[in-house]
Amino acid sequence: MVLIAVSTLAAAAPAFPSIAPGDSVIKVWVELKDKGPELKLDSSVPSRPGQPAFTLRTMENAPVYPKYAEALSQAGLAISVRLKWQNKISGYIAPSGVKKLRALPFVASVREFPRRVSAPKDPPRIPIFRPWTLFKSAVDTLNYGASRAMMDGMHINRVHNWLASQGQKPGQGIRIAVIDADFHLASLAFDKMLTEHRLKDQWDFVDNRAAPVDRDTTSSHGAETLSLIAGEMPGVLMGVAPEAEFLLYRSEEDARERYIEEDWVAAAVERAVDSGAQVISISLGYRNEYTDGSPDLPFSALDGRTRPSSLAVLGAARRNVVVSVAIGNLDGSLPVGHSLTVPADADSILSVGIADARHRRCDYSCTGPTADHRIKPEVVGLGLVGSCAVEFAPNSRTPGLTTAGAGTSFATPVIAGVAALLRQANPQASAEDIRQALIHTADKFTEPDSEVGYGVADAWAALNRLRGVTQAKPNSDGTLRLFHSGGRTPLFLAWDFKSPRAVELLDASGRRVEASMELADGILSLHPKRDLQSGVYMVRVRKALGDTLGF
Repeated sequence: MVLIAVSTLAAAAPAFPSIAPGDSVIKVWVELKDKGPELKLDSSVPSRPGQPAFTLRTMENAPVYPKYAEALSQAGLAISVRLKWQNKISGYIAPSGVKKLRALPFVASVREFPRRVSAPKDPPRIPIFRPWTLFKSAVDTLNYGASRAMMDGMHINRVHNWLASQGQKPGQGIRIAVIDADFHLASLAFDKMLTEHRLKDQWDFVDNRAAPVDRDTTSSHGAETLSLIAGEMPGVLMGVAPEAEFLLYRSEEDARERYIEEDWVAAAVERAVDSGAQVISISLGYRNEYTDGSPDLPFSALDGRTRPSSLAVLGAARRNVVVSVAIGNLDGSLPVGHSLTVPADADSILSVGIADARHRRCDYSCTGPTADHRIKPEVVGLGLVGSCAVEFAPNSRTPGLTTAGAGTSFATPVIAGVAALLRQANPQASAEDIRQALIHTADKFTEPDSEVGYGVADAWAALNRLRGVTQAKPNSDGTLRLFHSGGRTPLFLAWDFKSPRAVELLDASGRRVEASMELADGILSLHPKRDLQSGVYMVRVRKALGDTLGF
């Protein structure tokens, strides 16, 4: 597995296997035919008066039928995870018992996973600690410290400033789930979040316990990724959405790599959605180098509809949750092309790579496309100036300490934080609206590729797109063509200048249309003084023809 980021919530915790995986047992997924005799989907039977219609989504959200699970257990299956959306149960069983499982009348299929010998691989990562002097910058509202380059480069600072002008704190009222390896939250970066009781749910799917979060000071991948969203140390390091509420789920086992970790990710995604997550961040990826002897995943499995974790994040997206998933890190064993991992192969999510400050792909960031030829990643985040690393808060109580680390793990929570800001600023926007806004405003949208997808995400441009603000450059003649829906609806343009300058609104024939202009919060609004017919209009900039109306 490649460490990256994830989150979720389920109605009941999965049972830990009673049989330890070994040479005498194999891993299987059991697909069930239905949700039990009392719950049948029959469109020919109308709903009773006063009761809501019974839908396919209702069926998906119903739990796995307990008596089916009990029967599977009696047939010799050591149950690991129950996935209600997919109506599957994973677990371990002796090879001789598979035939017995398939014979059960409620079982649709049993999928076996063959085993092979492989050695664990655990390359060490030595962090570089950097003390930061507390300071107050004159240009950032939140006193970003080490985060400033990232905030400026992706224009997250502009969204923060806009939210502040609306009387809102970044992330306030939004619930974000993070699914990762562990969460040792000793760093000062998390004190405010914990003191204000904004940790709303947690679960350890690996050890089947309720408390994966502690105040340990040992290295913690989950804490590192979380600090990029929730961290709050003014003048040292600030997360993208530090005032949000958080759901933290451990689904990654550090000591070894097994297929079952994907099941835990899928279960965590369900739990996250059930717990009210509006955004999910997953910095985990799976494809090769399993330490329990499981075979590498073939490229054909990376179609977004084969693996349990991929189906889970797709299910979350269909339930109006923005899901940010790391595309993965090249480790020398993955192919040069088509190197993405699961669940980053899923449709309707944001798979995230990383680029340097010049917007060039970092050479360790995995690439697409998927097996069914979809572009991956969708967007990329930015590393530090002159490098492909990102600053985050280590698990130290030492004030003013940050460290730099490389990995798509660290770009992913940044994109999740941006999605949270966009949900906060646009409560009416759907998860797909936000996803499309980030894709359409990325810097390579018109020329996407499998290296950086649609390009570096631009938080401010995405916010303006959701607000109906035009981001564009004028033509060589100084004009910008826009579509107007008719009436006196104002036109909005992103405007980086201190004054409206010499701007005119023209109709398609080049005749001047009388309009008033206002400039506020970097947005130039043009208000027609008469009703307009729907159609194409032009905004003409009479000075500085090469200037950009956006950025």
